[in-house]
Amino acid sequence: MLVIPMVLGLAAGGWRSAAAWLVAPAAVHVFLAHHAIVPWAQRARERKPSLPGYAVRRLAWGAIYLVGGALFFSCAVLVAGPAARGPFLAIAGVAAGLAAVYAAASVLGRARSIGFEALGLTGVSLSAPMMAAASGQPLDRSIFGAAGLALGYFLSSVAYVRAYEKLRVNRHAAVGWCILAHVALAAALVGLASFGALPPWWWIAFVPVVARTVWGLAFPPGNVRQVGLREVWVAAAFTVLACVALR
Repeated sequence: MLVIPMVLGLAAGGWRSAAAWLVAPAAVHVFLAHHAIVPWAQRARERKPSLPGYAVRRLAWGAIYLVGGALFFSCAVLVAGPAARGPFLAIAGVAAGLAAVYAAASVLGRARSIGFEALGLTGVSLSAPMMAAASGQPLDRSIFGAAGLALGYFLSSVAYVRAYEKLRVNRHAAVGWCILAHVALAAALVGLASFGALPPWWWIAFVPVVARTVWGLAFPPGNVRQVGLREVWVAAAFTVLACVALR
C-alpha cells in the first residue's frame, strides 16, 4: 500500500528528480517508526504487561527510524530546487499532520474507524504529489491526480475487505453496503476528473479494481489469505494502468 502512491508520484513526473527519490525512503522510515512505537503505546495505554526490554526495543527502533526519516527528508529538501521547496513542504506538512492524527487514533484503538482510516490513507496518498512537487512540478490541481487515484484504490479495498468480513453474517447488507460505497467513490472520482484533477484515461486503472470487487462478492475467497493474494495482483495491475494513465 505504501509503495503505490510512491510509484504514481514518480510516474507523475518525479522519476528524474533526486529529491523525489529521497522522499520514498523518508516515508518508509516514518511508516516503520509508526509500527515500532504505536504497538508499545497501545499496550502502555491499556496497561498490558510486556516482556522485559520490550518498551526499550520498540522506542529505540522507533527513534532510529524517525531519525533516518528526518535525514532522508532533510536531504530531499536540500536537493529540491528553491521554487519547489515551498509546495513540497506544504504537502509534507499536511501529510505529517494526517499521519499524526492516525497514529493517535491507533493508540486509542480507533484505527479501524472509517473516518480515521480514511484520514490515514489520505496522508499516505499525499506522498505522490509530494514527490511530484519535490521534482519541481507546479502546485496545481493536476498534481493531486496521482493522490486521487491512489486514494480511490485504497478506499475501494477498504470497502471490499469490510464487506468480505461481513458476508457470512449478513450477505445482502454486506453486498449492498459495498455497492453503495463504490457508487459514492465512482461519483467522487468522476467529480475530480470533471474538475481536471485526474488524467483523461484515469478510469482504466480501476478496471481490475471493479473486476476484483464483482468477482470477490459473487465468489468470495475461502479465507483472508486468499483475499490478500488476490489483492496483490489487483494492486499490481492498478499501479501499472495508473502509471500509463498518468503518462
